[in-house]
Amino acid sequence: MKRMMQFILFFIVSTFVFLQVGRAQDIQPGQLQDIELLALSKSNYQVTAGDVYTLTYNDTVEVITVDYSYRLSFPGLGAISGEGKTYPQLKREVETIITTRYPQSGAQFTLTRASTFVVYIKGEVSRAGERITSAIGRLSSLVAGDLTQYSSTRNITVTAINGQVKTYDLFKAQRFGDLGDDPYLRPGDVITVNPLDRKVSVFGQVKRPGTYELMPGENLRELIQNFANGYSSRGDPGRVELTRYIENNDGVAETIYLTREEINADYPLQDSDAVYIPLK
Repeated sequence: MKRMMQFILFFIVSTFVFLQVGRAQDIQPGQLQDIELLALSKSNYQVTAGDVYTLTYNDTVEVITVDYSYRLSFPGLGAISGEGKTYPQLKREVETIITTRYPQSGAQFTLTRASTFVVYIKGEVSRAGERITSAIGRLSSLVAGDLTQYSSTRNITVTAINGQVKTYDLFKAQRFGDLGDDPYLRPGDVITVNPLDRKVSVFGQVKRPGTYELMPGENLRELIQNFANGYSSRGDPGRVELTRYIENNDGVAETIYLTREEINADYPLQDSDAVYIPLK
């Protein structure tokens, strides 16, 4: 009986943990704590459909919601488009209009609820489907929990609701701090994680050994100089040992000793290649 009770308890706990893990990839609105404070702290926060703003002037308090067309309607004052504007830009525009019409009114235009919205993720991911995010959510944070061992982090496309398609390289964003390759997401975005083409390893006498994804046109030179940060002080730039798995011969590899001419010619690399830089 005791064992049976222990098993039932274990089953209940395991089921609970499994459900929680399964849900962890979806950002729920209740988990977006202090999103308004974060949005207010960003000078580049983009006005987003679903945002709620409060306008106060004289004894008037108006609550304005940005609709799907990015229009903000002000009773008795008309409408303003918020499309493509940051919150500080919109705030300045609205407060200028109110102050011009009602001098000394103490006009204040404040973001009171930042929008959360749906995007869609597909491609080489663990689970395709809708995700909830916000205008302060970047691409890297959204895809992080959905990547597989076959996912490319350097070839991710985002299709905007207007059909515009852009490709992003999260390696550049994370390695070099290029946030242009880790954009903020927008309502209706469709994120496609493409499968990786080549992943190769470099070790031995280099400054940053590791395994890296290569894009078309990137080969031995880029691997050593750009990804591995070059040779160490003890590395021999004239010697490279390449381990390559033989196609259609599972588990069998050959070692290729590259000549200086092949090294200087930016020797082409294949998926799963392992590059070793020996001592001088």
